[in-house]
Amino acid sequence: MNAAQAIKVLAIEDSENDVRLAMRLLRRAGFDVEWQRVDDLAALQAALVRGDWDAVISDFSMPGFSGLEALNAFQATGLDIPFIFVSGTIGEETAVVAMKAGASDYVMKDNMSRLAPVLERELVQCARRAAHREAEAELRRFELQLSEAQKMESLGTLAGGIAHDFNNILGAILGNVELARGELEPAHPAVAMLGEIQKAGLRARDLVRQILTFSRRERQALHTVALHPVINETHGLLRVTLPAAVELELRLVDKPVYVNGDATQLQQVLMNLSTNAWHAMRGEAGRIVIGLEAVHVDAATARSLSGLAAGPHAHLWVSDTGSGMDDATRKRIFEPFFTTKPTGQGTGLGLSVVHGIVVAHQGSIAVESTPGRGSTFHLYLPAVSAPPAAASVSTPADEPVRGNGEHVIYLDDDETVTLVVVGLLERAGYRCSSFTEAAAALAAVASSPDAVDLFVTDYNMPGRSGLDVAQEVSSMRPTLPIVISSGLLTDELRAKASRVGVCAFLEKEDTFRDLLPLVGRILGAET
Repeated sequence: MNAAQAIKVLAIEDSENDVRLAMRLLRRAGFDVEWQRVDDLAALQAALVRGDWDAVISDFSMPGFSGLEALNAFQATGLDIPFIFVSGTIGEETAVVAMKAGASDYVMKDNMSRLAPVLERELVQCARRAAHREAEAELRRFELQLSEAQKMESLGTLAGGIAHDFNNILGAILGNVELARGELEPAHPAVAMLGEIQKAGLRARDLVRQILTFSRRERQALHTVALHPVINETHGLLRVTLPAAVELELRLVDKPVYVNGDATQLQQVLMNLSTNAWHAMRGEAGRIVIGLEAVHVDAATARSLSGLAAGPHAHLWVSDTGSGMDDATRKRIFEPFFTTKPTGQGTGLGLSVVHGIVVAHQGSIAVESTPGRGSTFHLYLPAVSAPPAAASVSTPADEPVRGNGEHVIYLDDDETVTLVVVGLLERAGYRCSSFTEAAAALAAVASSPDAVDLFVTDYNMPGRSGLDVAQEVSSMRPTLPIVISSGLLTDELRAKASRVGVCAFLEKEDTFRDLLPLVGRILGAET
């Protein structure tokens, strides 16, 4: 052995001198030995409970206490460390019995020079077994994480699949609301009711977008966001969710604070942190505080916050009076699938999602927690200036761009959606031909390519996808503008569509709001 190996040895022996001799031989062999001697069953059991042993050596025959009894007591603990008999009376047959019973090896007292090599060999074997167990445990953890990841991937696939049908429903609701409002005078009593329907539809749209956040796995478009409205809306949602025993308090700076972000994702961060805080109270009364202030992060503080850039930041925090966490738990809380909740009561994804969103916003997150005294999650997001005031224009904001009879072909397999789109376009002065089958729409283009000014197609359709249709239309008339509409516009879809001639994209659930401005912009319609 090149360097002294520190080990703790429990010796089961009625002779103090024999133990001292054994320890002396181990030290000469290069072991740095700490040892304890016991000579009865009660002392052995107590020592096994108290000590963190690396090896056990035991005499085989002692007054009133046998080596096999000692071995049985040792095995009852479940320890996986060397157990070596050192005896002057053990015979070959008895040694075989002892080895079958679970002893690692045996050394005769008249050949004690074997003790150190035997112990070294068994310690190596023990370390290998421990490494193997750890590897197997790690493999099981990875298998569990893979299984959870596959579940999440399946959920994402399912979310993408239902987005098409659900967004058709939302598009029909919101589009018909828009058509109905256009048929009524502003003072009509039904206008207010239609406005409430529209609000509910928009909330449903935002809910779908939150679900799709898990399936997209891509960078989201960030815009200047005022944090006060995000926090206030989250406060309203939480207030009707949390039990009455949980006090919810806001501590917000008076001056508006802006960041470059995604309002829906930031709200999700606050919801996840606040829900986590509530769960930390374990059904008891307590307080959750959501705070906001503008701070300047200096270089030293920025380095301590995982490389955050120095400068002006928005400091958001969520604190609670819950159970708190120890250091070991705090270090792991952002790991995917890590949870302290009982099986079936948590996915371990809530804080991982929070961390991912904060990092995607070029921010940092820090945690303070003390067991029994609660936790505080500090979020630092780069602050930006307030957006410039919208320039005034001569045309009222709610007045759609009028068409001049331009011919638009709209393709969607959902008849309800096509009816809504036709109504919107014709009311705005366009001529619209709608189709629910790709073959019919393509035949219309083929029969008179120059008579079509714009082609709009859904992406997710049976038989042919929107990409397939776009490619065929482009081959008939390369200069014809093509728009793809989908409830799940990914970066991959945008890239593929651009390669086949698609010039613009339409979030399907926002058709009622974005269709007319998009058509007007593409066709250059004059009022």
